[in-house]
Amino acid sequence: MSTFDDEYEIQLIDGFEDCLLGCIYEEDGTPVPCYSSALVMSALKARGMTEDQAVSELNVLTEGVTMLWIHPLEIA
Repeated sequence: MSTFDDEYEIQLIDGFEDCLLGCIYEEDGTPVPCYSSALVMSALKARGMTEDQAVSELNVLTEGVTMLWIHPLEIA
């Protein structure tokens, strides 16, 4: 059984290190990176992409990558 002190290699989305918020751990201790969807979309739009282009680019960048999106929460 793994412990949280074990070292793991995780796949990150190249160029979006500033959008990485942290990670969660699977039951076996494997870390899963968590990204801010708002920060990633802002970064892609800052590169001149439209919303649709940014979503398409995200699909390409994250294909086969184990990760979680953290979405902004609006409280009414």
